[in-house]
Amino acid sequence: MQKSTYAVIGAGNGGQAFAAHLGLKGFPVQLYDIEKPKVEALKKLGKIKLSGAVEGTAEISLVTDDIGQAVRGAKIIMVVLPTNYQGSIAKAMAPHLVDGQIIILHPGATGGALEFRNAILADNPERKVILAETVTLLYACRSPQPGEVIIYGVKEVVELATLPSSYAKQVVDELNLAFPQFKTLPNILYTSLNNVNAMMHPAPTLLNAGRIECKSPFEYYSEGVTPALAKVIEKLDAERLAIGAALGIKLMSIEEWYKESYGVSGSTLYELVQNVKAYEGIKGPTTLNTRYIFEDIPTGLVPLSLLGTVLGVRTTTMNAIVEVGNIVLGRDLWKEGRTLEKLGLAGKTPAQIVEMIS
Repeated sequence: MQKSTYAVIGAGNGGQAFAAHLGLKGFPVQLYDIEKPKVEALKKLGKIKLSGAVEGTAEISLVTDDIGQAVRGAKIIMVVLPTNYQGSIAKAMAPHLVDGQIIILHPGATGGALEFRNAILADNPERKVILAETVTLLYACRSPQPGEVIIYGVKEVVELATLPSSYAKQVVDELNLAFPQFKTLPNILYTSLNNVNAMMHPAPTLLNAGRIECKSPFEYYSEGVTPALAKVIEKLDAERLAIGAALGIKLMSIEEWYKESYGVSGSTLYELVQNVKAYEGIKGPTTLNTRYIFEDIPTGLVPLSLLGTVLGVRTTTMNAIVEVGNIVLGRDLWKEGRTLEKLGLAGKTPAQIVEMIS
């Protein structure tokens, strides 16, 4: 049986990992990145080497900085970019899409599929593509240079939902031909509210600010997430769970997520994080101008907090982390972030929100 062609949008850590892993499995891959030097380097190499949890060298059939060329003929389009760029790449991609293509955001953060759909419909209200978003990236990985990726670990389960929600089984069945880890969730409220990056990235980064600015190298998870910082994350997570409850959804706690995704055990979040072997060797950021703040606050904590306000859920810890991020970066992440207006959720009741994403 002929294998589907994949377009991988973004040649960063995750994008190169997906492209090479798909190539090793025999799937045709079209890899896109906006950075011309990176594209030229990958073109010259013609291949990507994986090491660690997945090993091998895969040839990539097409590497390009032309978004139209990248998505042409692809059945599945994997968007593996920082989530704050999803809106702009959606606008660039929209004129080149054809009905029936499957677009998957890895991950969608909070509201990614909604933002993407709005951009596509603005270009062509009649366009019928299938949108999906995952809770998290399949890999814990780093790319030290173009053409080389170290995969520290591959998650055992990655959950996914689609917009419209009725296409979830079709998308997962297609993905499972390459990756058995993908499982369905009922709708994108589950993926958008199960935003693990918003829990695990901004708070530990900001609360390790002194260590980061002193250029003191540290293991991000095993050393950066101390028992005290784990308690802050647990409080953030409690607010997230309350938002889900206000929408009539029982979400998986972050502790439950770690047990399912990595197969680890522990009685506290701190113990669970310490037991994730895939985190070994992952260093903390070397600057506070990091995507852990400028990405995961505006596409994670901001829409979560704004949704909480509408639902009458107090999000004092989320609000505090956003404000500290604003101070540190000298930016207004509330304004830059995914507001309810940008997601098409402004003025909606909980029942209308659930109906809208079904």
